[in-house]
Amino acid sequence: EQLGMKRFAAPPSDPLSTREREVARLVAQGLTNKQIAATAHISVRTVETHVQHILGKLGLSTRTRIATWVADRKL
Repeated sequence: EQLGMKRFAAPPSDPLSTREREVARLVAQGLTNKQIAATAHISVRTVETHVQHILGKLGLSTRTRIATWVADRKL
């Protein structure tokens, strides 16, 4: 600032991990947990866990809300 330079403002951190963003995008495509598991090469139980974490981190209550969140951010 003393040199007349503006401070760099870091963007707000993304609350989701890379894998959670991937699962969120697949949820937004309307895939079932079983289809997401096959696509992402993970177990159905792991998909269920990711979906629960996504809902919790974003303060959402349904998969439809996840799809809206993804669409709003053009992920």
